Amino acid sequence: MQNEYQRESRHHEWLLTNRIGGYALGYGNFINQRKYDGLLIASQEGFRRVHLLSSLEERIEWVGQVSYLDSSSYPNCIFPNGHEHLVKSWLRPYPSGLYSSVPFSEEYVLFKEIFMVQGKNGVIIKYTNLGASAITLVLRPKFTLRDHHCVNPSGIWERVPLVVDLQERSCRVQREDTGVEAFVYADGGELTQENVVYRNVYYPLEASRGYDGGEDLWAPVTLRVPLCKGASVRLIVSGEPLQTPLKEADRSEEFYKDFPLPKDHPRKNPGKRNPFDGLLNDEDLYSLADYRKILQMAARDFVVGDDIIAGYPWFGPWGRDTLICLSGLSLVEQGDSMIRRILLKYGREIKEGLLPNTFGEGGAGLNYDTVDAPLWFVLRVYEYHRRNPLDVELFQETLKVVFSYLFNPSLKFFVGEDGLVEIREGDHALTWMDAKIYGRPVTPRQGKPIEINALWYNALRATLWSAEKIKMKRLEVKNHALTLSELRNLVEKVHGSLRLFMGEETLADRIDRDVPIFEFRPNALIALSLPFDFLEEEEMAKVFRKAQEELLTPYGLRSLSFRHPAFKKRYLGNEKQRDMAYHQGTVWAFLFLPFVKLYLKLYRRKKSPVELRREISGWIWRLRNGFLKGHIASVAEVWDGEDPHFPKGAPAQGWSVFALLEIEEILQKL
Repeated sequence: MQNEYQRESRHHEWLLTNRIGGYALGYGNFINQRKYDGLLIASQEGFRRVHLLSSLEERIEWVGQVSYLDSSSYPNCIFPNGHEHLVKSWLRPYPSGLYSSVPFSEEYVLFKEIFMVQGKNGVIIKYTNLGASAITLVLRPKFTLRDHHCVNPSGIWERVPLVVDLQERSCRVQREDTGVEAFVYADGGELTQENVVYRNVYYPLEASRGYDGGEDLWAPVTLRVPLCKGASVRLIVSGEPLQTPLKEADRSEEFYKDFPLPKDHPRKNPGKRNPFDGLLNDEDLYSLADYRKILQMAARDFVVGDDIIAGYPWFGPWGRDTLICLSGLSLVEQGDSMIRRILLKYGREIKEGLLPNTFGEGGAGLNYDTVDAPLWFVLRVYEYHRRNPLDVELFQETLKVVFSYLFNPSLKFFVGEDGLVEIREGDHALTWMDAKIYGRPVTPRQGKPIEINALWYNALRATLWSAEKIKMKRLEVKNHALTLSELRNLVEKVHGSLRLFMGEETLADRIDRDVPIFEFRPNALIALSLPFDFLEEEEMAKVFRKAQEELLTPYGLRSLSFRHPAFKKRYLGNEKQRDMAYHQGTVWAFLFLPFVKLYLKLYRRKKSPVELRREISGWIWRLRNGFLKGHIASVAEVWDGEDPHFPKGAPAQGWSVFALLEIEEILQKL
């Protein structure tokens, strides 16, 4: 029996995080489709992620029958048929599923819940017998013990030395060649050693993306536990020894009680065994208020200490993404205190006026290849100062950025005679449209990009505002200085030069060798959504109307107009094919936010709050509806440029979620 909920939720992904960079990831049907999918991916120092636990073999023995609740993909089949026993699954606030026999029987109803330990690398899988009959549950944890970007080659478990240290209800397993280990604890039943290898488990999404899609999994222990009516058992797996594993499990369950449950969730309807009594109706599972709490939870997934993860599963902290997300961080937790800590952290990482774009996992891959992240930094400091007393340390860090842009000849860009920032010739990819193939940018932004120069103008205006606020007459960094009069003159020069981007219908995406390049992209919207304007209202309205016609979709904005000959309809294929489409028409959800901000600039005084709310709500309806109905657990990175529906790229992207969160806050204030 399939309905809209099942079609959607079973093919969308759930996500759990532990606030230190670790995660668990999977689909609503609990069949792993990515090499990253799994029940425990631990985060070590410097966000190095280690994939520990893939899934569990789940066997039920009931009145002489044996059935399996788990399923795995193989190259030619899905086996066993556990997904057929799944009556319904829920993605938030934590993944859970209700299972029964086929056909459904009230005698046999098993409820599975997955929780993650907060602040540690651990996961709890809990099973509760909600049926009228006793059952026996047999579990086999399937271990990976590898880097989360890799897969285990065929035959690996016969070639590497392995350790199994077994107790009655706990166990330590280890790969001696790498030292990667995991710990198993159970609060019922008995663990026994049984060495089982699952060969050639297949990840179709990896294969479709041009990567190795098969691996072997190792299951060295089995837990067997009888469950009478109403009884539960918990299996705890961690990447580190837990002194009090059962207390950690209790605390983990308690953590998730702070978040609203879907209205048909078994924990919200205790004693109800028959799921067909309204359980499959495709109705809203959350109220609007509860949806906002779930959305805040989705945003919290990305906040790790004084960092913001760019996206799960394959991104770590990125400078540009962090600073773009930062405007919405106060809607999640700790308000401006955390924003200040993140700004100070990034300020101290400034090198020759640049901020790190990526830190890389395990500290590898640090790079400063970004022209916009430092300008976003200046803007976020300005926004912080608008709400708080001016922080001299933060202001000094912003001056390093401005002065480096003006006076540092070693950068890959410079400020020309017209006051605009110009990227030097070469194979540079310094803006957010940074995809490269064979070392060459797919979307060249050399010359003077519009959003970079709008950010530059805003950074200069912000610097002037701060200097005037604390009555500074002269700004100095090392051997360079600017008087306030010189800074005002520069601001006016940049303001005038920005007029060079304006064409008859829209803004040029960039100016290259004094020639405006009129590719219609969302960069114009980013430029016009910033606090300080440089165009007249009617000129901005032209850009907005064109974006509404050529870029807007139900899941975000296209990165290139569908009318451009280079427009790519689909984001798919191997890495090269995907990079060819990444910024050539592919839809990005985070672009909803500059679109909405520009709309409010233009129409806040011309339309009633009811009209504003109706239009904005209409644009984000698909994403909001996905949360309300429980179809989605986060907001993905990208969608196809034409007829977008299925999420692509990272299944959970920080700036996508924060953009939706900020828009919902705007709607509430309206």
